[in-house]
Amino acid sequence: MKFLRYFSIIAVVALLLCACQAAPTPVSEVSSPTQAVNLSQEQILAIGVVSDDPAGEIGAAQPFADYMAKQLSDLGIKQGTIIVTPDIETMIEKLKSGEVDLYYESAYGALAAYEDAGAVPLLRGWRKGVGEYHSIILVRKDSGITSVEDLKGKMLAFSEQKSTTGHFLPETYLITSGLTLSEQAAPTSTVPGDEVGYIFAGSPENMLASLMSGKVAAGAEEGAVYDDLTEEQNDQLAILAKTQDIPRSFLMASAKMNVSLRDRIATILKEAGNTEEGTAALKSMKKTAKFDDIPSGSQASMEFLQNLFAPVKE
Repeated sequence: MKFLRYFSIIAVVALLLCACQAAPTPVSEVSSPTQAVNLSQEQILAIGVVSDDPAGEIGAAQPFADYMAKQLSDLGIKQGTIIVTPDIETMIEKLKSGEVDLYYESAYGALAAYEDAGAVPLLRGWRKGVGEYHSIILVRKDSGITSVEDLKGKMLAFSEQKSTTGHFLPETYLITSGLTLSEQAAPTSTVPGDEVGYIFAGSPENMLASLMSGKVAAGAEEGAVYDDLTEEQNDQLAILAKTQDIPRSFLMASAKMNVSLRDRIATILKEAGNTEEGTAALKSMKKTAKFDDIPSGSQASMEFLQNLFAPVKE
């Protein structure tokens, strides 16, 4: 009996020891000081910009992203980042997936984000000191062109294909003026007499050079380009037409962002200009002077742009 009692005690002890050895250490309780921490999407504020110069845009605008992350740190935001895509289409996909939280763009790109990704217009951005701007169509003073009707059978240069004021807005203006436009391969291409041919110069500087040299009969760009003309250009060029004013830029929020966070971001940005730190952060984002409420309201502003750009979307 004594033997059996001793045997039972030994067996129980052995079972307890096996159980202790088999029990795994919870993974969550073990961590290495050098282990990488993967931030969730909610901890990163991703701000999207469309540009052909990713390194330049990121380098310039990162202070804006850092400022926003700092202002939102109490909500758990730990990092701000700038995401650059080469075109609007790629940016729209990132808005849809949630990779991009905020998208800062001029009117045409903002409208595309609204229509194709359900992005929400938050604020108007004042870039280079202006809240609204327009396009102009320039001609040489000695061209004999006095109305847009005189452009039929001639060549026009838009400054940039992706530009709101260097392409989409003046194209809309010409179409609604009753003109038919046709893209041409080169400035020397033959243009049908009842059409206005056009090319993309690639930049405002190239557009002006083509116009001054007589390669094209007219050129289109943001109205501010006229204020920056050299004395020689000013002596030889004249404004043929001016489009209506539109908001300079829009800050768009991903449809995945909750309303409370959108409201908080809007409040922070409207007040940013009250401090030196905030003012510097705004300037780093495309030379923005300030953000304010969209004058006509978010919904009305998008409806206005939809009607405005309808001719170039058909």
